[in-house]
Amino acid sequence: MDFDSAMREVLKHSKYDKVAGRIFDWRQWLKERALQVSRYILDKIDIDLNSLFQPGADGWAESWIGVLRAAGIILLVLMAAGLAFYIRKRIKLRNAASKGIFENIDKDSSTAAGLLEESAWLASAGYLRDAVRYCLAAALLALDKQKICRLNYTKTNGQIIRELRNKAPSFVPALTLTVDVFNEVWFGRKVITDSQFDHYWRETSMLVAEVGSYKKG
Repeated sequence: MDFDSAMREVLKHSKYDKVAGRIFDWRQWLKERALQVSRYILDKIDIDLNSLFQPGADGWAESWIGVLRAAGIILLVLMAAGLAFYIRKRIKLRNAASKGIFENIDKDSSTAAGLLEESAWLASAGYLRDAVRYCLAAALLALDKQKICRLNYTKTNGQIIRELRNKAPSFVPALTLTVDVFNEVWFGRKVITDSQFDHYWRETSMLVAEVGSYKKG
């Protein structure tokens, strides 16, 4: 394969526009495909417009059945497109939230104890918001290392807690507290004091230690 052929193949599978270099607009693409499907359906369904508004005329009932069928199919296409928009938006939001917790953290090389130490250092340096984030990251990493609840960037914190209720319910209260404080401080921008963080750090450390010694029954 020569260079030009290789570049065409790369561009073929790229998310960028082949000609202008713009990012592929999947929303516009989806709208265009939906319109194409709608036009195709209307072309394929036989509707006699002349008899449509003439009750009793030949083909009147068949024409209205065709209209209702076309309307139903188009509605389904629009619902499918709307569902696709919604699912993609939810996945994007989940990814943003999950990756935010582990921003600048390599979960493969990190340990829960190491993240707690980093959290304590961040707090001593005045970075309490990031310190709270590292506490939650330590708890989630501990659960992952013990294979109790595996890390997945598509999971929300709420989903992790619900999963934990089925696998190790004894950890749910402590993790819920850790998640609640994180949500208030990280997303809600609530100010946490040094004494409040010290208590939060100790509670999270206890959770991490309990998870580390957990043995499945």
